[in-house]
Amino acid sequence: MAFIGIVAESRSEMQIKRFLDYNLNYPTKEHTVIVINDKSIENIRNIKFQTILVMNLDEIIEKREIISKLFKNAEYLVINADIDMESLKLINNMKLNVITFGFNRKATITASSVEENLMICLQRKITDVHKNAIEPQEIVIKDVNPNMLNSSHNAMGIGTILLIYGKNETNF
Repeated sequence: MAFIGIVAESRSEMQIKRFLDYNLNYPTKEHTVIVINDKSIENIRNIKFQTILVMNLDEIIEKREIISKLFKNAEYLVINADIDMESLKLINNMKLNVITFGFNRKATITASSVEENLMICLQRKITDVHKNAIEPQEIVIKDVNPNMLNSSHNAMGIGTILLIYGKNETNF
């Protein structure tokens, strides 16, 4: 069983968790999605996450030491490239498999369309959790409607997780 962590604003974290729980675990329960926040971080400090999705670090940034340990032990770190630079300094000099997403033109994954379905643009080759290479291309992530997820960033983060877990029909 793989553990997937979510670091997000408190108003979005449960919505993202429910969406990933449903889309990653149907029809089997292969993943455990855990919210990482100021209330849970002390209790989960020793969990080895396969993937951590970082939408925003503002609410737990004062726990730098624990966050660094969690990040170092994760196989994938999927991070919002549009968050403040101070938060991004936390991952400097770490040897991580980092996949960035956002409207930042240097992000690994950007949005081509955030209408009814999410269309993302993969700008650099990445390797998914099954060790398959995914080449640069535009990909429609079906069933991810940015309007229903309160933000385009939430949709891009979820879309990136679904892409690296091979849990969505795409055109690659």
